[in-house]
Amino acid sequence: MSQEVTWHIIGAGSMGCLWTAQFLKAGMEATLLVREQRLRSLNVTQPVLAIDELDGVSQHFPIKLDSCESLTDSITHLLVCTKAQDAEAAVLSLTDRLSDQCQILLIQNGMGSQQAIAQHFSSQTVWAASTTEGAWMKDVLHVCHAGRGSTWVGPVAQKPDNAVWQGLKGTLKKLPVDIQFTHQIEEKLWDKLAVNCAINGLTALYDCRNGELLDTEERQQRLAALAEEVTQVRQVAGIPGSGNLLELVRQVCRNTAMNHSSTCMDARQGRKTELAFINGYLIDQAEKLGVETPANRTLIRELAELNIS
Repeated sequence: MSQEVTWHIIGAGSMGCLWTAQFLKAGMEATLLVREQRLRSLNVTQPVLAIDELDGVSQHFPIKLDSCESLTDSITHLLVCTKAQDAEAAVLSLTDRLSDQCQILLIQNGMGSQQAIAQHFSSQTVWAASTTEGAWMKDVLHVCHAGRGSTWVGPVAQKPDNAVWQGLKGTLKKLPVDIQFTHQIEEKLWDKLAVNCAINGLTALYDCRNGELLDTEERQQRLAALAEEVTQVRQVAGIPGSGNLLELVRQVCRNTAMNHSSTCMDARQGRKTELAFINGYLIDQAEKLGVETPANRTLIRELAELNIS
């Protein structure tokens, strides 16, 4: 698992393009998978992926594009960067192309999609990632790196043997990003869930940047109530905590003050959001555990009244 590794990336949005660029920077083989219709509409013989770096420099990489429908390659390493609601169907559409030892790495907001995919693909190794890297799309195949962060990677269900662990580590450590590995990825996913539960829906409700959630007492109180409910559900579920979730949420608001959340952008453009896998997931888990989540329920109701779901 060194020179010959080729990554297939499905999802040509901000995360998919950002990570594809990182693979190409590291001199690795990468194929970006897009829908057949999108592939035809691009109609370019030599597509180029552009990335605007944090220092203002733009880099351009010739890129290999393919579609799930026309792909003939056997996939040994798959990175899934679709929206949470599309992830399971996306991987299922590639079932016939996945090698028996395929490493499937999932980068989605929220929770639920990772566990569903792990159930379907028990013969492959399914990994989840939680990242604080920031990016947004300037145009088709043109991504802006908006913030440097850390990415945690760990297995979702099965415990891979040491050779598989070391193989994936060796591959990902070549990338010019901060990647940490953990056997307890669920803890990191819950940290990210707290951030998303508190920030994403509220920024869609107020149609504001992340930092603006700290502007008024009312917004700060709502942030605190949403984060507290995640803490309560997490405790009852027996998921170890790694610190004060509200302080984590506030820190993310400060660090990404000028950013618009993906949910806010989806709401602005009338697209289906990932809320079912964020606040919706929390509410579902809370119901099973007998925990009340009035702040999250109120937020989902208010958003639904604005036709945001």
